[in-house]
Amino acid sequence: MRLTDVVSQVDLPRGTVIRLLDAMIDARLVRHSADGLFRLGPRCAHWGSEFLASLELREVASDVMARLVELSNETCHLGVPEGRSVLYIHKVESQHSLRMVSRVGGMNPLHCTGLGKALLAFMPPQEQDRYLAEPLERRTANTIVAPEILRAELDRMRRHGYAIDDVENELGVRCIAAPIFNHLGELVGSVSLAGPTMRMTWERTEQLTGPLMEAAREVSVRLGFTPAEAGSGLASAAGTSAAGTTRAEVSSADR
Repeated sequence: MRLTDVVSQVDLPRGTVIRLLDAMIDARLVRHSADGLFRLGPRCAHWGSEFLASLELREVASDVMARLVELSNETCHLGVPEGRSVLYIHKVESQHSLRMVSRVGGMNPLHCTGLGKALLAFMPPQEQDRYLAEPLERRTANTIVAPEILRAELDRMRRHGYAIDDVENELGVRCIAAPIFNHLGELVGSVSLAGPTMRMTWERTEQLTGPLMEAAREVSVRLGFTPAEAGSGLASAAGTSAAGTTRAEVSSADR
């Protein structure tokens, strides 16, 4: 599209349009080609591919999530990383009248949610370091806001292959989550089971950890993942006992 076309489409002064286009070129949202046309920039392509990938992940995971809910009768969420947050892209509700208040399209911090901690635990070390370098918001009395304590817990979670939100984001809600990888062995999302602590007791979470990890593994394999690619991550975690992390290891004494 030429500059005159852009000006006529947006109905703004020419000078304003030029300033806006310059800003979008700097942000790589738009590029100005040699033939004088303004075209979509590489960042738009990146966002588009991420959007398509999230749609594929949702499609691939839907029936697996439904089976998890049928087994557990707790709410199952699917999330992807979005900056310092996890973005909820799919949800299968529990049939209980008392259940989580959450919505597809909503976001929560990485450090205090099951989905988010599963992402933090398995992301590259340098990305984890950047996240922990900034202040951590406290959502409940159980939220871990000390970076080194959280780092130690994330290390444990990486070894065991799943994450726990022990009433760290929402009062009365406990959650377990496991990571999902694509065909390149890259972390692309996480899946969780969450419910009120009166049902999601420690005994119950230990019972559900195995099925949850197997569900995450199945979704990953459907995306082309080969378990050996995860190294110390999903590959070794797949054989870990569901009771591998004890209550003592994630106790509120370490908050």
